Amino acid sequence: MMSGFIAVHVGAGYHGESSRPSYKKVCKQACHAAIEMLRDGCNAVEAVTEAVTFLEDCPLTNAGTGSNLTLAGTVECDAGVMDGASLDYGSVGALCNIKNPVQVAKKLLEEQKKGLLSGGRIPPCTIVSKGALDWALDQGFNYVDSKHLLTKISERSYTKHLNLLQKPSIPVSKAFNSSLIIDKSQSFQNKELLDTVGAICVDCFGNVSSAVSSGGLNLKHPGRIGQASIYGAGFWAQNSFEDSKPSIACTVTGAGEYLVKTSFAKECYNKLYEKYDSVSALQDVFKEKFVNSPFLRNISYKIAGVLTLKHYKHDNLCEIDWAHNTRTMILGYGSTKKRKTVSHISEQPQDNISVCGSGTIIEG
Repeated sequence: MMSGFIAVHVGAGYHGESSRPSYKKVCKQACHAAIEMLRDGCNAVEAVTEAVTFLEDCPLTNAGTGSNLTLAGTVECDAGVMDGASLDYGSVGALCNIKNPVQVAKKLLEEQKKGLLSGGRIPPCTIVSKGALDWALDQGFNYVDSKHLLTKISERSYTKHLNLLQKPSIPVSKAFNSSLIIDKSQSFQNKELLDTVGAICVDCFGNVSSAVSSGGLNLKHPGRIGQASIYGAGFWAQNSFEDSKPSIACTVTGAGEYLVKTSFAKECYNKLYEKYDSVSALQDVFKEKFVNSPFLRNISYKIAGVLTLKHYKHDNLCEIDWAHNTRTMILGYGSTKKRKTVSHISEQPQDNISVCGSGTIIEG
């Protein structure tokens, strides 16, 4: 049997010096949880879901517990999972009152495999808002009071950003009123933005999968969904049908609207599939399809990060690569054949200046 491999990240943005050990630790722990499942024979979808569930439960991340709050002061989460073997995916958007949105996304994926619904109806790939919550509850997921998804960090961040508005004295319940005036001399584009968490995996059977989860941008409009819900924008996984070509999984983080407009995860897959040198390929696609994308030609501040996996089944060779144009990106990875997992901080002096990244190869 082949070895399994898992990699995770906790977002691209700026991770302060004091918090970095904690982020590195949670990356290792998430990888370890997934590796134990892979060793027990679980598939890639189950492994990435387990890893992201662990990251959602960590109060330091902007996913699940500790998610950024909307303009109305609520918690609304996005998540997606894709299976590289079947090419099925499931995702949820603006989902409230569920502890682990990625589990609901996985359940959507699993339900599709059962075929058509009664009356020949097509099973959904993506469900959002109240419909997503109702569906999750019908499937046996537990309703969680939103106060249990808040953390001191997320509440402080909400208050700080709300104070950037011209009328900070407006009650939270009315903060999303369309008449609210934003002080454009201020900026929400700050170094604390971390955004999506994600995981990519190849299991012991050679199948790949990708998963993402996000609490979204600070003060996002209620009902807004980002790349974690959108097919080809925040995640992609596809098994290869040619021995000479790799199976590939991608998970993307950053400013959701821009990642959606560029279908960035799918663009990364396309480039990696056609080009052998993954490190340079990621640099190229980052510049061509994101930084210099015609869809973002009027956007000056564009931030993102991407974590990818290439697996050559014939050689049982796995390559992980990452790229970002933010100050930092923190990730972790591990294999069923290795005793220890690895965590890494990728850093550059300033964000939005250049695209940096690296990679590593792990043999079977």
